[in-house]
Amino acid sequence: MADLVNPYDKAQELARAITGHEVYKRYVAAKGGVENNPEHQEMIVKIRNQQMEVNRAQILGQEADADVIFEISRLFAEASQIKEMEEFFTAESSFIQMFNDVLEIIQKAVEAGFK
Repeated sequence: MADLVNPYDKAQELARAITGHEVYKRYVAAKGGVENNPEHQEMIVKIRNQQMEVNRAQILGQEADADVIFEISRLFAEASQIKEMEEFFTAESSFIQMFNDVLEIIQKAVEAGFK
């Protein structure tokens, strides 16, 4: 009889693998760098708030305001000119991609059992 694998143990192992991965470490370092600068923090909050407004409209089936989309683009372009901010956005994007890939792998495996 095959040994049963404890999913909780594997979840702990996965958590250690994620937090030990260079992508995660880079994101944490970049996040710490921008969080220590109030101007950078304010810029991120502005961008996030604008993004939430666009997401809210999309969820409600509405067209996003072109002015809001332009403002997000402008703020993001401005922020990306700052080395620490560019590193933050790049590191964040890499981390989100890795995390989403892991979630997709788990989701596909679980869904396969329902078919």
